[in-house]
Amino acid sequence: MYCHVCGTKSSPGDSTCRKCRTKLKDSGSTEEQIWAETAVGLESGAGKAVNQLSRQQQSAPEQSNNAQGRAFSWIIPLLLAAVMGALLTYYYKQEMGINAEVKSLHQQAEQAALEGKYKVALQLLDTALAKRPNYNALVQDRQITAKAFNMMNQLNEASTSLKTGKLSAGDKTIQAVAKVLNERKEPVFAKVRATLNNRKVTLAVLKVKKEIDSLTTVEALAEKLDTVSKLKGNEAEAVEKQIVDKLAGLSYKQAEQQVKKKDFTAALQTVDQGLSYAPENEKLTAYRERVISEKKAFEKAEAERIQLAEQQAAEEDLKNRTSAVSIVNVEATLDMYGDLYISGSMVNNATRPISSVTVMIDIYGTDGTYLGQTYVDVYPSWLDVGEEGFFETYYYGVYQEAEVSVVNATWYLE
Repeated sequence: MYCHVCGTKSSPGDSTCRKCRTKLKDSGSTEEQIWAETAVGLESGAGKAVNQLSRQQQSAPEQSNNAQGRAFSWIIPLLLAAVMGALLTYYYKQEMGINAEVKSLHQQAEQAALEGKYKVALQLLDTALAKRPNYNALVQDRQITAKAFNMMNQLNEASTSLKTGKLSAGDKTIQAVAKVLNERKEPVFAKVRATLNNRKVTLAVLKVKKEIDSLTTVEALAEKLDTVSKLKGNEAEAVEKQIVDKLAGLSYKQAEQQVKKKDFTAALQTVDQGLSYAPENEKLTAYRERVISEKKAFEKAEAERIQLAEQQAAEEDLKNRTSAVSIVNVEATLDMYGDLYISGSMVNNATRPISSVTVMIDIYGTDGTYLGQTYVDVYPSWLDVGEEGFFETYYYGVYQEAEVSVVNATWYLE
């Protein structure tokens, strides 16, 4: 008996030789699925060959009338068998080539899908299905890939919405994709899942970015900075830098106001707080040095002012205690009884009111002879700053013209 695949002689009762059986066995489970739909074609081809051979054999007896034809009649079946073997071999090899091409397309599609190239994967699967439309693995993989492709398109639409400021619409699409994706575990959806996470980060970043302009305190911005710092990606880094820059700016302005009020300690605290969020901010770093310099200058000036004030206060106190009274005038008149009438006035030169002022007056004769001393109280008894007081008294039994002078005064500071 001859092999129906390659035409070589096989064992009795076997339609396929050992070599062809080994090739068919090694084609694997994928080829078995693909060959399921081609088996009918092989059987049909074999049937046609047998029928043709029978017709040739039936025509052989008719030619047996010719003696020479009878001698070679046995050659015709052999030739037909060889032709059929060649045809079947060609058909088998052609189908094997298609199977290998479909398998290669399938593998390429799987790789493209895993890399997130869903459109390319779909094109490859469609090409393979055109050659083997009833291959179930191809049909199922195409359905899964199409699902991933549609979800990726939805995420791209969400990205467009986010970029145009339509955060609500983008958020809604992202939530819808996330809900479906939770039910999918196939590796094909890995790129979709990664893209979904990126869109979630973008949404969170844009929500924070939208709020930044309305935040006017370091504390509020610091809270948003903490939120953004937990996110990853270029967009998150950009917004984080924006928040840090605004934090530094607010700290700078607040410190400036505190410096104007000479509250240098608070200004340094504000600058240091800003630098804790923006340690590389050159403007804040330079301003910190300026605050320290102005603080030192102010403290030095303040110390000098205090020292001067203390000195002035001491001088003022000395003046109030030693030079508070200034005599305006003093006169002495001898009356008809020989008594000396003494009168005069004084001014309060102190920086505070004084009271109970008493002046001491020495009396000398016109020849310089010392005649005596007397005390007299000034009225009113309480004198405000710059107010003038008066005094008058008699010194009895002089009996001559005399000269008087105030040699001392006492008072109380109020």
